[in-house]
Amino acid sequence: MKTSNGKFFIGIGILLVIAGIVIFPDDDIIGVIAVLIGTYNVVKGIRLLRGIQPLLIRKQQERQKELDNEVRDQIDESKKDE
Repeated sequence: MKTSNGKFFIGIGILLVIAGIVIFPDDDIIGVIAVLIGTYNVVKGIRLLRGIQPLLIRKQQERQKELDNEVRDQIDESKKDE
């Protein structure tokens, strides 16, 4: 994810928090849920702006590096055997 995605998450999070506050007097449950999701989006946005990738993306990148290293090792071994 890019840092521009962080700005998007912060913007959507702020809008959700505002909407949750506005809706809270009419419906408590939906208002609280909107505030919680909005806060979560703001936190994720701030983390993205700082350059911290989500856990799922980090794990995928690590797995891809491991696979690349294994393939390189196998290619090197096959060249040595020839």
